[in-house]
Amino acid sequence: MLDHPLRPIVQQWRDKIKLSAEWKWKKFGDDAAEAARFYNGPHDFLYNARMGTASRAFVIDEDSVTAPSFMMTVNKAAELVQLFGPILYHKNPIRQVNARKVPEVPQALVMAQVQQQVQQMGLSMMDPMVAQQAQQQAFMMAEQMYAQTQQQTFMIRETDKARADLLSFYLNYTPNALDLKTEARAAIDEALIKGLGCLWTELYQPEGLGITMVGTFYDTVDNLLIDPDAETLRDAKWIAKRCIHPIWQVEQEYKLPPKTLRGNMESLNRYAENMSDEDADYNRKTGHSNDLLVYWKIFSKMGIGGRLVGVPDSLKESLEVFGNFCYIVICDELPYPLNLPPQLIESPPDPASQENPVDKAVQWPTPFWADGTWPFTPIAFHWVPRSPWPMGHLKPAMGELKFLDWVYSFIASKIRISCRDFLAVQKSASAELKEIILSGKDYTLIEIEKQHGTINDVVQFLQHPQFNGSIWDVVQAVERNFAQRTGLSELMYGQTAHQYRSAAEAETKRSQTNIRPDDMANLVEEAMTEVARKEALAARWHLSNQDILPVMGPIGAQLWIQLVESSDPAEVLYQLEYRIEAGSARKPNKDRDAANLQQAMQIMLQPFFQYGMQTGDMNPLNKLVAEWAKAIDLDPEGYALMPPPLPPPMPAEAPPEGGNSGASPAGETGPPK
Repeated sequence: MLDHPLRPIVQQWRDKIKLSAEWKWKKFGDDAAEAARFYNGPHDFLYNARMGTASRAFVIDEDSVTAPSFMMTVNKAAELVQLFGPILYHKNPIRQVNARKVPEVPQALVMAQVQQQVQQMGLSMMDPMVAQQAQQQAFMMAEQMYAQTQQQTFMIRETDKARADLLSFYLNYTPNALDLKTEARAAIDEALIKGLGCLWTELYQPEGLGITMVGTFYDTVDNLLIDPDAETLRDAKWIAKRCIHPIWQVEQEYKLPPKTLRGNMESLNRYAENMSDEDADYNRKTGHSNDLLVYWKIFSKMGIGGRLVGVPDSLKESLEVFGNFCYIVICDELPYPLNLPPQLIESPPDPASQENPVDKAVQWPTPFWADGTWPFTPIAFHWVPRSPWPMGHLKPAMGELKFLDWVYSFIASKIRISCRDFLAVQKSASAELKEIILSGKDYTLIEIEKQHGTINDVVQFLQHPQFNGSIWDVVQAVERNFAQRTGLSELMYGQTAHQYRSAAEAETKRSQTNIRPDDMANLVEEAMTEVARKEALAARWHLSNQDILPVMGPIGAQLWIQLVESSDPAEVLYQLEYRIEAGSARKPNKDRDAANLQQAMQIMLQPFFQYGMQTGDMNPLNKLVAEWAKAIDLDPEGYALMPPPLPPPMPAEAPPEGGNSGASPAGETGPPK
């Protein structure tokens, strides 16, 4: 294979990926893998000789503590996901795109500025008639300028509103079409278990339809690496995403000749989790169906690699032509990037666009760098200062969780031992007597020889010492600490240890219990807002009228060309406001909504009805009734009221004899009195 000019760059990226993987394992991966084992196994890891003594937060001296005969796992991680998950995400959120609010210049301010300019011109020293004419002319020009400004403001506002409506329609179409709810739920579950969930905004091409769609999809945090020099995610200069796909698929995507790649599952794939996690094969792709290839997609904000430590100085200057924001795909098998094969480097520029194919190949697929972000949206609940890796929700309580596993295992072992029955019988007792004691029927007669003494002298049960009940006080104290650290309190389970003395006490407990879930829900809604913003930029960057036509129809596709496709990306990013409708990403409380609307119906129904009868506008009343019917699972269609009929026209009065019907007695025009 011919040497490639980027061979040193590829090797340096490989080295940086391995360093980043080791750094990630120390900062995040070890704790994340441990929490994942508690959630979904293998559940016997805690009692492994190495894992049980070397794990953090709960260290056991294997020389002084013997493993229990029963090995239990208290799966609090599953409880966490099952209780917090439904609260954090219930359905696809309603995305709202709002037009910017252009500030209006008050007319009085414009006129005051004109007055000041007139005075500065010294018109007061002129002939009064000339000065008055000049002043009137200046005010007329000012009024014309103000009218033009108002017209421009109106046009900008209407254009932005139309653009916002188009993007809002598309952004609320794709979540259902591409099942964003399932993708987001997977990311939220992983954020609860490991500490970080990732949603990647990418292009999606349905098979056989010939159109492109923009969607957001989940990918495990195990496949993410971040610049180890960064203290925050925004400060990172590069990230990398691990991909594992069949060889034939990779060769087709990057237009490589068949059999260029052989497939490798044991080189770069054996990064942090394989180096430190003895259960790595438990959740790893095996390549049983296809020959799989591990490769890395690198998104760089520091060039194609000329600024990496270790790159020869002779290469650095020549690589500056690629700019700061570059995209490079590498694997272990090739000395060159997958997206820059030799045949592409030798290709001439496109005669139609005069665009260099190399420059196009190393660009980010979507320029998310223009918004200061990355192609993925993180969902995390506990960011750590000066670290781009967050802390898992279970990490602060991992010591208590491990203690509960061990103590319950010892209790189970103790129960197993104490439940054994020991029967002591005199050795001199006959074999017949022993057989009756062990397997005799009810009301069996036992004859005892006189020389054996009483029945208690012949046979007796041996009792184990009483179980020390104080152990349960210790267990309850540890469980209470665990609940305080994680938020899995009794109220989350719908239970209470005592009856509340007042409604105020119950409301205080409820509000305090909701502090943590409400904050976590707000973080999820903020992440989903960022997802919508990224999808809007990707839609503006990639989609044409042919992609929009099946979604919006011919008129919508034409407007898309005029208002979105031809717009500056900055207008999509910074002149529109993206947000999630409040509460639409959370599970609705139907009982609360029904109670609130029932109260609103009692207060507002009569005033709204009177207003509708007087004005003919039944919309407020119908809206209230529709919301009430929806809250109690009724079809609101049958409850809508039609506006009252218009009153009949008043009959025209006959004009007075000899008078003018259109004139008053005083000769003034107007209706007759």
